[in-house]
Amino acid sequence: MIKRVFWIALYTGLAQVLSLFTISYVVRNLGEETAGYIGLIDATIIMVATIISFGIQLSVNRNVATQLSWRSTYTLAQSARLSLGILIVVIGSLSFFFSWDVTKWIYLVAPLIALNGDYSLYGHGKPIAAARLSLIRVALPNLAVLTGSYFIGPQAIYLYVLFAGIGILNSGLWASKINQVPYIFPPSRKFYKIYFKYARVGLFQLSYAILVTGILLVTKGFYSLAVIGLVVGILKYFEVFKGVLRIIVQAFFRELKKPGTNLRIDKAGILIGGGMLIPAIMFPHVTLDFLYDDVYKDIELILPLFGIAMFLASFKSSADMRVLMQKKDNVNLYTYLIALVTTIGISVGISYSDYPVYGIPSGLIAGEFILLIGLGYHINKWTFFKERLWFLVKLMPIILAALIIRWWFGEQSIGLVLSLGLYSVTTFFFYRKLLFDSSFIIHD
Repeated sequence: MIKRVFWIALYTGLAQVLSLFTISYVVRNLGEETAGYIGLIDATIIMVATIISFGIQLSVNRNVATQLSWRSTYTLAQSARLSLGILIVVIGSLSFFFSWDVTKWIYLVAPLIALNGDYSLYGHGKPIAAARLSLIRVALPNLAVLTGSYFIGPQAIYLYVLFAGIGILNSGLWASKINQVPYIFPPSRKFYKIYFKYARVGLFQLSYAILVTGILLVTKGFYSLAVIGLVVGILKYFEVFKGVLRIIVQAFFRELKKPGTNLRIDKAGILIGGGMLIPAIMFPHVTLDFLYDDVYKDIELILPLFGIAMFLASFKSSADMRVLMQKKDNVNLYTYLIALVTTIGISVGISYSDYPVYGIPSGLIAGEFILLIGLGYHINKWTFFKERLWFLVKLMPIILAALIIRWWFGEQSIGLVLSLGLYSVTTFFFYRKLLFDSSFIIHD
């Protein structure tokens, strides 16, 4: 268990730190519009990957985790994914005749996204290998931007697209070798049947993607590129936060079948969410000044808004996957659709105000709240909330201690460092068994 947590944390941490460093560098040195382009490129990659997966990925992972004869399901899934990937290339190529956009180059690498089977490694009990491949996939485009911008400035976004494709290709090749399956599967002419079969899971998966980075694509017609870039600077932290929670869930995907596992995972999520309250809500000025200098000096409220969204998300880290394992696909679907419509409506509505930069984080707060209520109630009714709120009550003395430090030192860097240090040490001391309990051991 210690080995698994250490390596997953190391690979995931390195990938996320590099991603955050890159967006901070871009916002400060290449401008908000370039950051906006990178955000839209990331959103397009995620949306194309989600459309290609459309329920197949989660369903295959469920089968890989629960069945021994998983290769037949995997073969059917990869054939269907490649077929849809080829179709996206055709449609994407035609779209160039109507308008030019750097994000459209992502459509041309859709087959590489389709052939990437690293998602199955989690269900197959190999989360360390999956995290290692994810690190390489994230590192390549980010390092390309950091290096290329020195020579060609904002045009380095084209290198970002190119090396993103190379990273996806690398992941697919290595995943096939680890899984001991072919990399390329023949396309299926009747691929649409398997997509219809998993349509409910697919819509849920698509809604999940939109409620993180995909919201940029859905609402980009209502925001200027500069505003999108400012949102991306903080949205990236929300994306990383959700990604860390997802990695924890995926690392224990098989154990979600066991009673009590989802509560233990959610407690770990609440610990992380509680820690995020310190830089995001108690010390927003210091945090933003450290990350972006004075770029956000007139719109500092954006960070506390995202902090609230992250804290709400931490209460339900494993909720949707728990519902998925219980095969309550309609619960996931309808809850996510309601959250999605609400988030888009609020984001679009506030885009017409004098402070459009607050639109997306406000929408995400509403979306996360709806997901928490809807999914939590269907898992264990009111007991779901009582268990998590009781854990938060026990955590409150540590959070209050951080507040006292904030009051004593004011919003200063020393206060932020001391508060984070106190929170990290005390939570590790009192709650380390959440990570190192022997009942969670599964060898990678």
